[in-house]
Amino acid sequence: MGLHTGIDKFIPTVERQFRAGPNETWRFYYPNTADFNFNYYKLLSDATESAIALNTNPNLRIAIVGAGLAGLTAARELFRCGYRAIDLYEASDRIGGRTYSIPLHTPHTDSHTVFEMGAMRIPFFPAPGSGNSVMDYYSSLFQIATQPFPDPGSKVADTGIFLNKGYGPNINDPYSEPTLDIWEAGAPEPPNPLLQQIYQKWSSFATQVIQECEKHYESDDWQTFWHQLVQHYWDKNFRELVYMPAAEYNPTQPGFFGGLGMTEEESNLFYTIGAGDGSWGAFYDISCLYPIRTLLFGFGTNHQLIEGRFDSQKNFLPGMEYKIPPHDSLHQPLVAPHYLGVQSLAECLFYQPVVSKFVESISLYRATHSEEYDINLYTRNPVKKLKRHSDGKIEVSSSAIEPKIYDAVILTAPTWALQISTDFEGFDPKTQLPFSVLNSIKVSHWISSCKVFYPLKERYWGEGKKIPQLISTDTYLQGIYGYAVKDEPGALLLSYTWEDDANKLLAFAHETATIKAANRALAQKCLEELDNLLLSCVNIQTPISPYVDARKPTVIQWSKKPSYRGCAKLYRETSWNTDYLLLRYNQDMSARSNLYFAGEAFSVEGGWLEPALRSGLDAVIHLVQNTNGEFLNNFQYKDYPLYDRWSPCFHQ
Repeated sequence: MGLHTGIDKFIPTVERQFRAGPNETWRFYYPNTADFNFNYYKLLSDATESAIALNTNPNLRIAIVGAGLAGLTAARELFRCGYRAIDLYEASDRIGGRTYSIPLHTPHTDSHTVFEMGAMRIPFFPAPGSGNSVMDYYSSLFQIATQPFPDPGSKVADTGIFLNKGYGPNINDPYSEPTLDIWEAGAPEPPNPLLQQIYQKWSSFATQVIQECEKHYESDDWQTFWHQLVQHYWDKNFRELVYMPAAEYNPTQPGFFGGLGMTEEESNLFYTIGAGDGSWGAFYDISCLYPIRTLLFGFGTNHQLIEGRFDSQKNFLPGMEYKIPPHDSLHQPLVAPHYLGVQSLAECLFYQPVVSKFVESISLYRATHSEEYDINLYTRNPVKKLKRHSDGKIEVSSSAIEPKIYDAVILTAPTWALQISTDFEGFDPKTQLPFSVLNSIKVSHWISSCKVFYPLKERYWGEGKKIPQLISTDTYLQGIYGYAVKDEPGALLLSYTWEDDANKLLAFAHETATIKAANRALAQKCLEELDNLLLSCVNIQTPISPYVDARKPTVIQWSKKPSYRGCAKLYRETSWNTDYLLLRYNQDMSARSNLYFAGEAFSVEGGWLEPALRSGLDAVIHLVQNTNGEFLNNFQYKDYPLYDRWSPCFHQ
């Protein structure tokens, strides 16, 4: 989802050189994923006018469960390769999954700014144009424009910090009057000495890890070094890392960097407010490898706000018009693509024409309405059962259509929804779908999240205005964001919460008669809370509500969505082997099961677009290999690296 990190300011600038490493043809550069390094950008860009591979068996039928980014990526790339019989099963009434952008369209403007209900802060490893990520490839292909995202504590916008009813972070030495501390954009550290102290402790740890990892990342000994680092940290949660004594890096202890060395007071602030960049509490009870993998390997740096399809002069590119409103293969209505926000990527994958030597210039959507192709999208149609027959084919049973038989099935559904909603039958527990894999699906941890939005009538930030664009608080509001596309008034993300802070807001649904009324009540309460907060601070004393169009709040609680049951998959400490069973499944089992896993739910960097895109491509590569397809453009399956089989359990 783009977890809240504020890492641009929380990690000092480290000089980085992007050099080619061993096997430079198929390696990404640092910063990038720690566990699996393969240059999907090159694979795709080499195939822009053709395809990754050629399907040599026209009779193959493929099912894809889930029409989020992973499912749509797999469908588009298989279609480009000449797979002409593909069915997409989607439980909800829309495509895109947790890329979900709602246009504002207020009475004040036909806005290009959107409410980003799901994924919001998008990394490009490290910036658009680097050619170092799948997102960079598709955003260029589809002319998707971006701008730097206004993260708290970043260089983009001022951040207000409100702690202990405005009396500051130090409860033993409070301010004389309630004050909103202002961390000015571009300032090297937060304004309060205690927050500076916390910043410096994380900064010291992060700098050591980044410098040492970059040194090894593009050399032959990277995997050995990464194993050494994992061995020190795989059995510790983030809370333990925060308290672990700090250490100067010693090359005789490779991979060990100590911890953050925080006191209880510092840790409590870091949990609640970070160093002014927002709460880190959602990470405290998960494996510390998650923040190490993501925050220090490029997922937390230089986040981009996705604007949508714009040309180089920032003119909006809406795409084709539909004389008849779009509908799926069951004649159920689809919302027409608006090509705005993060959701524009999903819409482009489905609605923009496919360029290939093996397919006419036609989109997946047009193909679902063409007699030449057997492509289908079934929305509002959750999959209930996957049954493997003795001949290897898989029968898919769903709620809205009769069971259908396929040669292969790609599963992209979130793991909790998969466990609760889908039965597996006929898969050999030793060679095709082991109980250990099913257990990995079951024990994965999904975090909850809540977002509360209002459209703006006018920007509340900028020259001559007192309210900072971003606010981090220890109230139940937690994170407050203003953002806008072009010169529009924009959107107010009034409250962005995770885990316990999000769960506190769930009960509003039981206090009123309808979901709509519950959401309005929650939004109104949040707006009143922010007004009171700002009015109480002697240096602000200006309410935000006059800037807000209070008639149209929008709220989302991902844990209440039955197709998702959470917003992002994380994992606990000591779960290395459990996670790798899912990562390696396509590599280890798919040739025997004809079942493939894709989606960020099966990654070790859950909650981000990039793993969803990469895992969709991983499923495609293995499916092509297992169905005797022919790889093109000088790529061969032997060029594709294997996932790690090393286990820290056996290296104590």
